[in-house]
Amino acid sequence: MQTLSRSVARGAIGKEPLPPAFATWSAQGIKFRRASVSMLAGLPGSHKTRIVLNALVNMRVPTLCFSTDSDQDTVASRLLAINQRQPTSLTEEWLRTEPEKCKQVLAQYDHLSWSFRPDPSLDDVWLEAYAYHEREGRYPEQIVIDIASDIGHDTGDEWGSLRDLMRQSKVLARETKAHVLLVHHCADSERTKRPCPRRSDIHGKVAAIPEVIVTCGVDNSGGLHVACVKNRHAKASADAEIRIPMTLDAACSVVTDYVSAPQHGYAPWGQEEGWS
Repeated sequence: MQTLSRSVARGAIGKEPLPPAFATWSAQGIKFRRASVSMLAGLPGSHKTRIVLNALVNMRVPTLCFSTDSDQDTVASRLLAINQRQPTSLTEEWLRTEPEKCKQVLAQYDHLSWSFRPDPSLDDVWLEAYAYHEREGRYPEQIVIDIASDIGHDTGDEWGSLRDLMRQSKVLARETKAHVLLVHHCADSERTKRPCPRRSDIHGKVAAIPEVIVTCGVDNSGGLHVACVKNRHAKASADAEIRIPMTLDAACSVVTDYVSAPQHGYAPWGQEEGWS
């Protein structure tokens, strides 16, 4: 047992925000915090993984990533594409033909540690976190699970497993003091709101535990939008009425704050700014 006054004096209960994922998100009060759980949710094809990768690049904090939905080559080619502003159709080839140069670029993202198991269990998540601590001498500042529903269903009950994941995510966040970001699906039905689903559209109705929930989607013209449908620290709209437009260059896997239409400036391999 402990008193709050002693906890505050030791700095034990403060949930310090991480660096902004995107400036426009931060301006709207969307901030990911240490020792808490957040969620990014959307329909299939709503660029969830691209959003997360760009957020990780922007935040630049030590992160343990569970990528069940994308393999090693896919993630590597997308990070190369983001860095070089080149289409993934080229960066996929570079991984085969220019591995040493790719290694130099990808070394900039060594603050990201990856597990690419397609079906990790909850025990695997904990063991990877403990292994990270053993290797680095501390826990990561952030743990990302993409996709939440791929965490192993030992009980055979998908809904029960999702609820277990939610509960364990809260324990994981509090024990490690890391921000836990769950990437999740929304129900794909005629009643699902578009482009950004509502909080009630989230698959499995598991919105109770995350402190921040952002949904994402693409409108009829291909524009990417996000909406904060839950936020314990700032304004949110459960019905996704407040949308934030984002700039999307899907070919290059680039997602940025909305300023203007994305500009394609593809240069020959090795001639990009900063490449040597």
